[in-house]
Amino acid sequence: MPEYKLSYLPIRYLAEPARLIFHYAQEEFEDEQLGFDEWDSVKQTSPFNTLPLLTINGKIQIGQSMTIFRYLAKQFGLDGGTDLEDAHINCIAEYFREMMEKARPFVRFWNRGIVEKNFEQNDEEPEFPLVVQQLKLYLEPAVREYFPVIIDLLKKSKNDFFADSGITWVDFFISEYVDSLKNVAPELAEQYPELLEHSKIVHSIPQLQNYLESRKHTDW
Repeated sequence: MPEYKLSYLPIRYLAEPARLIFHYAQEEFEDEQLGFDEWDSVKQTSPFNTLPLLTINGKIQIGQSMTIFRYLAKQFGLDGGTDLEDAHINCIAEYFREMMEKARPFVRFWNRGIVEKNFEQNDEEPEFPLVVQQLKLYLEPAVREYFPVIIDLLKKSKNDFFADSGITWVDFFISEYVDSLKNVAPELAEQYPELLEHSKIVHSIPQLQNYLESRKHTDW
């Protein structure tokens, strides 16, 4: 049996789908959560100077979150049921990842207080708090542009998941982001009840309950 170590920061964001895959598959792994102050020294050993990082048998390293998700999905039967279905869910994932990149400056601000640019507002408008400025600049426009398409794709499925064959890694990927959105912008999240219901279904899977009940809460 391979030995897995998943290295990331003490938040969910880009590593949580992999954690959920491991727990769903009931596969043991080392969940290494590095402090932000530790990351600078560790990144020199990462192939792309990024996290998350999946290490297999203490030797083989896989960087880039989407590649980690796809690799684990193939190992544990969470990819598409056919090649065409696999292509379909990968299209959904890439589209959603595109949205995440547009919203990423808001996540960086929320987690680390990093401001990439300020919100330009009319002098006649009341001054927005910084967090609202960043939400209006990045998170809200991205969600409004991409979520309707994601919902349409979910509705076209024959079940509660994005693939007709049942749950795949993409359900973990999207539901975790929606769960975070509910934490930081509940009024925005409530405008997309279909994705909130999907997230609720995914997070109700029996194999995940022990982990979900014990994991430390983080907004992202």
